[in-house]
Amino acid sequence: MVLKRLLSLLPLALFCTHPLLAQDWSLGVGTGPFVFGHFAERRIRVGTEGSSSVTTITIAAATRPGLSVDLERRLTPALSVRFGGAFTEAPVTLRSRRGDNSVSIDAGKVDVGTFFLPLVWNINRSGALRFHLGAGPAYALYHIRRRAGESSIFEGTRPRWGAGAQGGIAWQWSRRFAVEGEISDVVTSSLLNRSDFPADSIGLDIPKPHNVHTTVGLRYRF
Repeated sequence: MVLKRLLSLLPLALFCTHPLLAQDWSLGVGTGPFVFGHFAERRIRVGTEGSSSVTTITIAAATRPGLSVDLERRLTPALSVRFGGAFTEAPVTLRSRRGDNSVSIDAGKVDVGTFFLPLVWNINRSGALRFHLGAGPAYALYHIRRRAGESSIFEGTRPRWGAGAQGGIAWQWSRRFAVEGEISDVVTSSLLNRSDFPADSIGLDIPKPHNVHTTVGLRYRF
């Protein structure tokens, strides 16, 4: 009986507290170039009688526009927490570079959803221009679709944990609206594993890719 009465009062309590809580929330939407790091690199020395050279083969994805959306909750005047996501689709490329010559092959498509939970430090809280820095854990979902007949990369979805940092500037042109520019760098484990390559692969390196996203967008405080 007590529980039922408390539940019946919940909508009224939420209605009464909403004006107080609303000032602490904001929604940001932006778009801009998403730059992928290398998923794998392999250096192969090719030699002929009397000379040799090194060929570097990289697996990465082309730069493409990405969409970012985040919800921010202000904890104190200086600190906030954001939960954001960035989404993009790009061609997967196999690039071979030997000396000054470079050849790129389209191997398929990769869909990436990156989720980021930074703690944000609002450097200044007044004035038209406001700066912020943030850092926190990240989680990425990589989904690759191979081109027909392509067998040099795997096909499927792989999740990866990581961390990231961001910095930005906002032009607060009204109490509720701001134009915001931001750059974020999210580092995760590569979507490729060593088991995806032949066991006798020499000169293979699987780095942790830095995925850099630069955006311009709007922030609405409600």
